[in-house]
Amino acid sequence: MNKTMSNMLKAIGVMAALGFGQSAFAADMVCNLNVKSGGYVDGNGTAHCIGFDYSFGSSTSGTYSIENVTKPISSVIWSGNAKCSGGVSCGVTVRAYSINKASATILYKDGTWEQTNTANMSYETGY
Repeated sequence: MNKTMSNMLKAIGVMAALGFGQSAFAADMVCNLNVKSGGYVDGNGTAHCIGFDYSFGSSTSGTYSIENVTKPISSVIWSGNAKCSGGVSCGVTVRAYSINKASATILYKDGTWEQTNTANMSYETGY
């Protein structure tokens, strides 16, 4: 085997290791939206939550959570509208008439990592 072929095989091996290091685990980002009395929510516990109430408020609260984690976590890096540090849940303020999105990168204690799906929350208020 010549040196070029050897280097190419090493490069393929490194790329494969990096790809497998990302992980094929199944952690899921889900949302739970809270609305005021007289309203409704569809999709709590899924990746797409939408709510409506009659409060005429400008915001409500919600929580993004990571579920189905199967290994010990070293740390969680939240992104999007979730501005938390660590933990597997993040409380947020959900502004009316906007789409709020969040995902997270999970760093596991065994050195692997995983990027979750993106969960979306939206909220409307009025008549």
